[in-house]
Amino acid sequence: MFTGKIYSGWMEDSQGEKIKEILKNVRPQKRVLDIGCGPGFLENFISDSFMVDTDLENLKKAKGEGNKVLADGSHLPFKDKSFKTIFCIDTIHLLDTEKIKEEIKRVLRGGTAVITAFCNEYNKSEKMSKLREPFEDFNIEREFFAGKREMDAVIVVRNN
Repeated sequence: MFTGKIYSGWMEDSQGEKIKEILKNVRPQKRVLDIGCGPGFLENFISDSFMVDTDLENLKKAKGEGNKVLADGSHLPFKDKSFKTIFCIDTIHLLDTEKIKEEIKRVLRGGTAVITAFCNEYNKSEKMSKLREPFEDFNIEREFFAGKREMDAVIVVRNN
């Protein structure tokens, strides 16, 4: 129980650091979807988003004003072209990459999707390459790394 409290605080600080850096490089447009929102770290910075997670306890913890949806990112319960900005932060490794790519393509409406994956100083080139690979049929607008204590490879993509 005590470990969970420490981990939660550390995670919030670490995620917050990365999200601030991501938001310096990406300006979200309204109708925002957060796939794999966890306890709502992104929602500390962006209000009124749609938060999707498979963990009901995480959704309950999310403090954002947005809509909380219990769902899997591989099967999004939204109409086609519903969102202008999609975030998938540190979640892609938990999903069927082909299915999530198709779902992002389906629900994204002329905006951008931000996809990230954990990495470190030693494997960051490899992680970036692996992250980019399934999204090659999208227009990859930007690639960068975010975070210091914990690092993410980040790609920003747009539907072709």
